Amino acid sequence: MMARSTSLSRRLLLGAGVFIALALIVATVAIGFVLRHFVQSQIDQRLDTQIIFLSSVVKSAGGSRIAISGATDGPPFDRPGRGWYWQIIGPANTLRSQALDGADIALPNMPPKPPKPPPRPPRLEDVTLDGVRPADGRASDGMPLHFRVFETLAGDIPITIIASAPRAAVFVPLRIAMTTLAVSLLILGAALVLAMIFQVRLGLRPLETLRRSIVDVRNGASERLPEDQPREVAPLVSELNALLAENAANLDRARAHVANLAHGLKTPLATLSLALTGRKHGADDQQEAAQLVALMERRIRHHLGRARMAALSGPARVRTPLAQRLRDIVDAMQKIHAGKAIAATTDIDPSLAIACEQQDFDEMAGNLVDNAFKWTQSRITMRAVASGPMIQLTIEDDGPGLSDADIAKVVQPGTRLDESAPGFGFGLPIARELAELYGGGLVIAKAKGGGLAATLTLPRAGVT
Repeated sequence: MMARSTSLSRRLLLGAGVFIALALIVATVAIGFVLRHFVQSQIDQRLDTQIIFLSSVVKSAGGSRIAISGATDGPPFDRPGRGWYWQIIGPANTLRSQALDGADIALPNMPPKPPKPPPRPPRLEDVTLDGVRPADGRASDGMPLHFRVFETLAGDIPITIIASAPRAAVFVPLRIAMTTLAVSLLILGAALVLAMIFQVRLGLRPLETLRRSIVDVRNGASERLPEDQPREVAPLVSELNALLAENAANLDRARAHVANLAHGLKTPLATLSLALTGRKHGADDQQEAAQLVALMERRIRHHLGRARMAALSGPARVRTPLAQRLRDIVDAMQKIHAGKAIAATTDIDPSLAIACEQQDFDEMAGNLVDNAFKWTQSRITMRAVASGPMIQLTIEDDGPGLSDADIAKVVQPGTRLDESAPGFGFGLPIARELAELYGGGLVIAKAKGGGLAATLTLPRAGVT
């Protein structure tokens, strides 16, 4: 099963997006913790200031009773129902802020106070708030409160001073600050994502440029990739250029093998021609002719096989305009067959081009058009259609045509169905071999109106 295709940009964006999201979450949690600690410390300082003030004004009133001298209900401890309260608990009586309206502060269960060293508790004149303990609970009306509790002595009378603040004094400023922070972080995150997208696109732009350069090479617009590339891409470009050079050399070797094939066939063809025309056709002549045909077939297979092996890695292809080259071939054939009144019509888009060397196309199309001119009665039709990355060129004639059995034989090297016609029976097999060398093919079939239809398939130039 094929693995799912992946995208470099998607992987980079996903990785950076996850990292940014985690960083923003961690930053939000850390900043929220710091803000909560800061707001809480501010509230605690306000309560501790009230405790210090209360401890400075509370005095013994005789016996075990305590009293306060002076006003103690300054803002915000003078507003009932707001959660800002204070209370001093003595052995005989309890002093309260006016905001409590006679009610008592119900302390929650608090952990036991850690033991103090042997010296007696500090007196009021020696007050330090090292012994203040925090606590959380609720007021009589159910309001959540935060307490600061301090145990000390008023003279020789042990007292407990309690100051409270509403939990909303912590949560409301914290919520406002966190809302502002969340909006700021979201804006920051969006900006980082946009910057990340821009960076990924900018960073991967050389790959898109490289892709277009490869398309130019494939279409024949250039022979090599530009060497001016980013440092990270330069080694890949060097390897691709080396591959292109090697493929071009392979194609040159393949063409050399085909040239060797043509050269190697000259002598056997000449000898065969003499054997068939200069003497009577006896058994010895037929045997000699058969041997020459076998020799030529072996040479064809040998050289075309070597050509295919040399071009297996994919030749560097150029752009050959189809309509123009076919028009030139038809003009040449009309001169050769000037004695026949043949109407040759073409239906080919001028923009169509094949990724094939011109000389190879001339060899293939020339053989097909030549056969059509030999066997047609009066009309030849040529048309080409693009089918994906390939182009199908069909050449039809209105000649006598062939049977299915003869169609299968006609592409075999050295096979001639009509001995009276000129030629040696190698044109169609060579055209088929060359087409297959370019990744295409050749199909011979009966035409709809009679005669033969030869369909040559070759790669289309300019298809990415």
